[in-house]
Amino acid sequence: MQIQKSRSEQAKFDFVSGLMQYNSTGLGKAMTEFFVSNESKFSNSETNNSLEIISDIGSIMNDAPVYKFGAFFELNNHALMFKTVLDILENRRDEVEAWLDDINQKNFIGKLDLNPEIEPPTYYKNIEIHTQPGNYHGDFAGFLYHWMIGPFLVHRDDNDEMGWQLARGVPNKPYKDILDLGCGIGKSTLPYCDLYPNANVVGLDYAAPMLKYGHRLAEERNKKIHFKQAHAEETGFEDESFDLVVAIWLFHELPPKARDKVVREAYRVLRPGGVFAIMESPPFENLIGEYSKLSAFLLDSTGRRMSDPFIPGFFKEDRTKMFKRGGFSDAEDIPLPNELTGWGSGDSYFFGAYPWWMTIGTK
Repeated sequence: MQIQKSRSEQAKFDFVSGLMQYNSTGLGKAMTEFFVSNESKFSNSETNNSLEIISDIGSIMNDAPVYKFGAFFELNNHALMFKTVLDILENRRDEVEAWLDDINQKNFIGKLDLNPEIEPPTYYKNIEIHTQPGNYHGDFAGFLYHWMIGPFLVHRDDNDEMGWQLARGVPNKPYKDILDLGCGIGKSTLPYCDLYPNANVVGLDYAAPMLKYGHRLAEERNKKIHFKQAHAEETGFEDESFDLVVAIWLFHELPPKARDKVVREAYRVLRPGGVFAIMESPPFENLIGEYSKLSAFLLDSTGRRMSDPFIPGFFKEDRTKMFKRGGFSDAEDIPLPNELTGWGSGDSYFFGAYPWWMTIGTK
């Protein structure tokens, strides 16, 4: 939906977007420079425990003016961005709601199955992930997420690059049925329509506002996707319904029991020989040992500050063991290329420049 903003609305949106991009780049660079100049103060720690290492880093970073300002700036910049977008949408509520609710046009090639009985998961009852007002099930959740993620990632995902990373990372097979768990607005789902044009592509999420937005977005791009409202822990599909099940950035937003349930559900709906693959940043242990101690600290602290409470537990977990508990006997972690993040390049200080890993298993 193309929303024609007034001049004042556009100016305010451009301003807060610019602040968010500065938060992701300029402040990240300043923090990196401070960390490098002080790394010797804690680099001799003898512990191998990732959470203890992160705590040691925090003992220095938490008192640093550049970090205290960055943490304050990030939290309030998100709040300002969300308020700016909500103000724009509220001024056009009737128009926006009509667009979201118009889901059954005759010329649509995909479909959207909503279930009004689906409730938000209990573990989101008192949480607004990323401090997003209303969480993923708020009225304008799709707009809020889409308009925020662009400037936050410095527009490095405008062409669905994150989804393409995982889509190109999984083995290239003649998949007939593909399921994207926790698809949100469908940006992670869209690449499979191009890679496997003859496949039945399904995006699943619990949040109706995200699915409505994703459905309209897919139709505008002429991509045939079946969006379904359901929980990833209990999809409602029959046994052995899919050849490929994927999930991007889902597992770090789930508590431990839910993570295990989702893996078991993926195993259940896969046909023999089917593939399950997820994409996240590496575990803390690997971030610290192979990439950057600072990135591990920032990931942990940002999660705690920005209402992502399951990050510390997930990034401490061995994902191959998680897969094996769910039935996958041959699970492995595979680093993915980093064209989007710029990891290892001159842009490696970029706040969102975390390397990405794929955990993959075959039934």
